[in-house]
Amino acid sequence: MSEATEVEAVDSTDENAVPRLVEGVALLGEYEGGGYEEPRYLVSRADGQMVLVSPLLHEVASRLDGDRNLREVAEQLNRDLGTEITPADVAFLVDQKLHPMGIATTTEPLPDPPRSDPLLSLVFNTQLLPPGFVRVAAAIFAPFYRPPVIALMLAMFVGVDVWLVMSGGIDAAFHRSVGDPILMLTLMALWVFATLFHEFGHAAGCHYGGARPGGIGVGILILYPAFYTNVTDAYRLDRRGRLRTDLGGIYFNAIFIVAMFGLYQVTGIPALVVFMVLNHLQILQQLVPLLRLDGYLILGDLVGVPNLFAFVGPVWRRMRGKPDDGTTVHQALRPRVQLLVTTWVLIVVPLLIAGLTLLLIRLPYYLATGTDRALHYGEIALGAGGQGNVGILLLAILSMLILLVPWVGGTAFAIRTGRRLTRVVRKVRARRRATRPHARHRKHSGRWRPPTAA
Repeated sequence: MSEATEVEAVDSTDENAVPRLVEGVALLGEYEGGGYEEPRYLVSRADGQMVLVSPLLHEVASRLDGDRNLREVAEQLNRDLGTEITPADVAFLVDQKLHPMGIATTTEPLPDPPRSDPLLSLVFNTQLLPPGFVRVAAAIFAPFYRPPVIALMLAMFVGVDVWLVMSGGIDAAFHRSVGDPILMLTLMALWVFATLFHEFGHAAGCHYGGARPGGIGVGILILYPAFYTNVTDAYRLDRRGRLRTDLGGIYFNAIFIVAMFGLYQVTGIPALVVFMVLNHLQILQQLVPLLRLDGYLILGDLVGVPNLFAFVGPVWRRMRGKPDDGTTVHQALRPRVQLLVTTWVLIVVPLLIAGLTLLLIRLPYYLATGTDRALHYGEIALGAGGQGNVGILLLAILSMLILLVPWVGGTAFAIRTGRRLTRVVRKVRARRRATRPHARHRKHSGRWRPPTAA
């Protein structure tokens, strides 16, 4: 999610130009539970992306009907808000703020609205289940969010955990499962079904709150496959609704564990015990607020800041005594939220830099090892095929495919990192070349600020 807030003056403009919203843009009202000093407002684009804008930008956008020209929009704003906004100010807000965000324009409609491209994002992502199917399934699973059902499921989940600790059969279940190819295939299948059920938890939570979930897909996050659900529409919900959507996946993990416990009591398959233990580890992994997983989204909605990574740059510039560059207004956060966001940045950024640097250094060795293991499993598959051992054959083929995923993801991550670093170096060099010869002749445009509300 992006944000735009600053305002500057411009010298001249065509007052008869007619600004308009980009086709498909919808103003959704105030972003509830935000951690900002002033309210922020949600704007939905035709591509499904959500954008946060300041009150002034929202006021301007709400008056762009495609009929009023810049002068008439300025007059309407001044009558409604008691401000002294000029047509030049409106032109600046539309062309320099709303236009880059893909919201409004005074020229031709944007052919391709800008989208965020974070380094730590999914690659090779593709949709598995269409929005229509997901919405039907979300409506079916939505009753799991009724308070009595939640209380019952959580109580049963705690009971299963007590049984796992007290039974003493975890070690034996691991030993029996690891050496059996059929049980290993069972574990892999359970992991896929559990992960899909996790995503339905997000979709059902989104639906229960009154928003419309999108499709479910899969991609590669750095090295590993990751499923995702498009629940962008949940931003229109209040904080409670957004947190329900964020926690829905983990809640459905707990439900799946309870279901596997019941199945184990009927079948006695040891792989089910192993799965229940491993699924607990998956829950803990999801809660870590480092990458863009559930924990990151939960933390963002708790503090009222939907895109924590957008504040990394402003926080580090502020720590070094440099002014904000205007991409995000860190000072606009409430003091408590600003402290929490700063603490998160100071903890997460060094950890990510250290971890990703180590990953890039070790990546050639990891890929070489993965290639060797894949060739080894290829030999096993050939031998199993010749002997007619279907279980070992399938397990070897799946192992080869699983080893291929980190190879593809790691290579893509290395390429993206290299391109990103190259762009940064080029920008720094270009900025230095542009600054040195003209440092004494730069002119600063005047800064227009809206009057403070009473």
